[in-house]
Amino acid sequence: MTASRPRGAECQGCRAVTEAMAACRHATLALIADLDDEILRAQPDPLFSPIGWHIGHIAYTEALWLAPSAVIHPEWETIFRQDGLPKAARRALPPRSALLDYLAEARRHAMARAEAALAAGEERLWRFILQHEAQHGETIAIIRRLSGLDLRLPKPVAADDGAMIEIPAGTFHRGDDGIAALDNERPAHPEALPAYRLSRRPVSQRRFRDFILAGGYRTRRFWSDEGWRWRTAHGVTRPLYWRAGGDDVSVHGVSAYEAEAYCRFIGMRLPSEAEWERAANLAPSLAMLGEVWQWTSTVFAAYPGFQAFPYPGYSRAYFDGRHRVLKGGSWATQAPVLRPSFRNWYEPGTRQIFAGFRYADDASSPSA
Repeated sequence: MTASRPRGAECQGCRAVTEAMAACRHATLALIADLDDEILRAQPDPLFSPIGWHIGHIAYTEALWLAPSAVIHPEWETIFRQDGLPKAARRALPPRSALLDYLAEARRHAMARAEAALAAGEERLWRFILQHEAQHGETIAIIRRLSGLDLRLPKPVAADDGAMIEIPAGTFHRGDDGIAALDNERPAHPEALPAYRLSRRPVSQRRFRDFILAGGYRTRRFWSDEGWRWRTAHGVTRPLYWRAGGDDVSVHGVSAYEAEAYCRFIGMRLPSEAEWERAANLAPSLAMLGEVWQWTSTVFAAYPGFQAFPYPGYSRAYFDGRHRVLKGGSWATQAPVLRPSFRNWYEPGTRQIFAGFRYADDASSPSA
């Protein structure tokens, strides 16, 4: 017979989740506090839906999963469902006041059943919804940047002097089976890696300038065939978020193709996802979380034994061979998704996100 969970433990778990959701909602509202209807409906980049759509989608998704018996604006389902409308058709939105009421109403219905739902074993689902909102919050921060509303840079860090750390050969547990882990992080599994070296810092804007001044964007041999076609088609000559005075921050607004070209320029390569994650677990002093997302060479794919949650298409739809894994989180990433096992994914030509990179190479080292 399985022992029941103490009532106090249930309440404590409920408080932890609901407090995290409240903090995440506070951050979401802060991101839109200064925005009017016109900005909420604007679409500065076709890759991203308007900010107002993200607000409605957060409310719709929370109500759908956490308050399934509630009936809240059913007429808006097509607008705010992920597969309801193409991004180009998402600008016809309710006014700001209605969106805020939608958020609040969905939250009221969810909180009304929070304690019972969490005590009944729904914590994984609730943590999924928490992370869903956190991820859309970062997307809103990206759209603000693309709209010219927020020109913040990452916090200045210790100078990038090109130093590398050697990671010894060994086996580590890749992924995460914890209650907060998303389906694509599961199941955790052992993975053996040979010795390698990884840069201590993400590449700084100062060091990336060397690549630009050396004609890196014009030099074919630094680019993959696919990357060169992308660069030529888009006429790219520098990172999207390049800014004077940013020498001591990590370069960001770069695609995986630009990151790969720089690595070839200095005789290095991008790390694999496994290399990045092992280093983050083995050497916490590297402080690999919360500065910029970091491109890896790994194509986003399922781990052996993958099981979809909470619906079949959340991750599986992107196991298409076209998306690349990013790790680490940016300064705009909220705490619920800042962990070494978390897997972000974008197509390699994406440069609108707050992404930079580290570099790696092979090394010989005694086994760990």
